[in-house]
Amino acid sequence: MSAAVITDLGGGVRRVTQPLPWALDHVHCYVVDGADGVTLIDAGLGTPGTERRWREALVALGSPTVAQVIVTHYHPDHLGCSAALVELCGAGRLLQGAHDWALTPIAFGDAGEPGSFLRHLLRLGMPDDLARDSATEEDALPIRFSTPSKLLEEGDAVDLAGETFRVLRLPGHADGHIALYAEHSGRMFGGDVLLEEITPNVGLWEDTTSGDPVADYLASLTRIEELAPAVVYPGHRRVVERPADRAREIRDHHARRLDVHEEALRAGAATPYEVALRVFGERLGLHERRFALVETAAHLVRLAGLGRARETAPYHYAPG
Repeated sequence: MSAAVITDLGGGVRRVTQPLPWALDHVHCYVVDGADGVTLIDAGLGTPGTERRWREALVALGSPTVAQVIVTHYHPDHLGCSAALVELCGAGRLLQGAHDWALTPIAFGDAGEPGSFLRHLLRLGMPDDLARDSATEEDALPIRFSTPSKLLEEGDAVDLAGETFRVLRLPGHADGHIALYAEHSGRMFGGDVLLEEITPNVGLWEDTTSGDPVADYLASLTRIEELAPAVVYPGHRRVVERPADRAREIRDHHARRLDVHEEALRAGAATPYEVALRVFGERLGLHERRFALVETAAHLVRLAGLGRARETAPYHYAPG
């Protein structure tokens, strides 16, 4: 993708799609009209190409005044270009969820313990050489973030496209993940909390996730079902036009995944890595392989919480 793809979604919302170098090959960011200028929601990966494409996209959109940039969660494809984007467009404000910001320097800054991700992969059973290559690739991800000018909490109000959106904290994909929801229209900027065609990764990452991220995510899905938004503008794939139904579909998907993980334990797999090989197979790139591994670990934690598995040693499991 030589240029970002701009799509007018109506109602003062434009989508700017940036490429990613993975199997999931794109991320959606949003340009939303406002009284004092546009708001940019999410930034893309922190590559020079992303910054160039943002520069070109803003010119194509008429070089609007950018009032603020909002980050839905700290993952590299949403946060990585945020500092450069604020500098590029002269945005007066950078907003991020308070809990999400607390995790950011642990994951990608000086607050993290050196080598913690490698040790985490090894604890989950990944072979040494593969774990080292995977950790090296993770450490090389292009991410440049800066301190937010405002931290967002559950219930805070943000004015976008002529109406008030409320901040929701919807953990699971990321502990501090926020979404923006307008009760009047039912529109939601959802980041990665709800996706069509694919399911968000729900993984047990080192130092930055709760003890049971799958349980957290299922609770977030329940909340979306209860809110029943009219539409969700997601971070990937197409607009979610039946959010409550999609939340139920993803809940059912995780129920089936738990069954498959339990079957792998009964077939003799014990570590998250061994289970991941049975569930996801071996034909994955490094990026996709570590995502499969941490998602497997999260499902094994949930199985143990349900009494369907037991931890026989740290990160070693047997059927319950």
